[in-house]
Amino acid sequence: MLIKNAKIVTINGVVEGDVEIQEGKISKIGANLSGDEVLDVEGSYLLPGLIDLNVRLLDEKVNSLNFIRLSQNALQGGVSAVGLIPHLQPPICDEISLEFVKSQKTPLKIYPLILALQDEGHLSEIAILLKKGASGIFSASDVNEYLLARVFEYAKMHNIPLQIEPKNSVFRDVGVMEEGEVSFRLGLGGISRLEEISEIARVIEFSDYYEVPVLFKSVSTVKGLELIAKSQRCYAEVSIHHLLFSDEACEGYNTFAKLSPPLRQESERKRLLEALQKGQIDCLTSLHSPKSLINKDRSFAEASFGIDAIAYYLPLLFTKLVQSGIISLVKVVELCATNPACFIQADGKIEEGKRADLIVFNPHSTQRVSTPSLYRDEELQGRVERVIIDGKVAGADI
Repeated sequence: MLIKNAKIVTINGVVEGDVEIQEGKISKIGANLSGDEVLDVEGSYLLPGLIDLNVRLLDEKVNSLNFIRLSQNALQGGVSAVGLIPHLQPPICDEISLEFVKSQKTPLKIYPLILALQDEGHLSEIAILLKKGASGIFSASDVNEYLLARVFEYAKMHNIPLQIEPKNSVFRDVGVMEEGEVSFRLGLGGISRLEEISEIARVIEFSDYYEVPVLFKSVSTVKGLELIAKSQRCYAEVSIHHLLFSDEACEGYNTFAKLSPPLRQESERKRLLEALQKGQIDCLTSLHSPKSLINKDRSFAEASFGIDAIAYYLPLLFTKLVQSGIISLVKVVELCATNPACFIQADGKIEEGKRADLIVFNPHSTQRVSTPSLYRDEELQGRVERVIIDGKVAGADI
């Protein structure tokens, strides 16, 4: 395959040219290349497929239909690979559940993470699951110190980073949104920012002691980012929604704004955007955690946490962050492809010799969000027109 007349986006900039693909890999990048199977994409960007490391299935239910649904939505949003969060039903913590996930035949590349703990007080068979093809170790931060130390020891033994969600169930038992003026006005239990900040500080000590890298999942506080920036080997992932919305989105008891971690106050949101521009954020995520309408159409306190967003992820990034001048499309590639790839041993780059996982993105097209969500009825600029995975077109006219 030969992709002609593309605006090729790499972490080094944007250049116009052609990309030749052979045997699933990028064989040549240049100008005026010739070949048999030609895809002319003049006027469109060619990006590496986005990699989202914080993705869940619909209602956390493991079945083949949900994997098909996830694959279709991810490709539509420009995502070619996902890190699957293992808090599922059933959880990915044994060989049977891992093998079922790995057996799914979808164009989307699915990298299953495993739960560090099978249940409270018991470690999963981490070494066996990693040998069987698990892509990483995931844990919430609020496990006891002895078990957390054991998890770090396994990560050090296998020379892999940990992916840790900084949360504390004690705070979550009493709160459903950000603690502040809005939660007080709505009469809803609040979750203090102290939850996330204290857990990050605690885990950083383990990371420094064991010399094990940690990717903190969906960080939502500036103080948390500052702690991570000062650490020796820790990294921060942030969701796009926490950059775009504050807890004011919960007004009217809007359950589509009920996310985990909760949307923070407006002043915090603005500081998160500043941190993005300063380079204090290493990865972005769509925080895809879709819930059935029956689990969202409830009182705010009873509704499920989560958002369905991966199907319009790249247009959302382009419209809200690139066109508004907050970051460049080159930076989007760094935060949403190149950097996430480091945590699952993928490529995430457009370079000769790399896997041909590519996105053809038309910046001139528009689309309107029709699904119930925080973005309902918003018009987004740009559309994913082709997804190429391992050198083969996985979706056309998406």
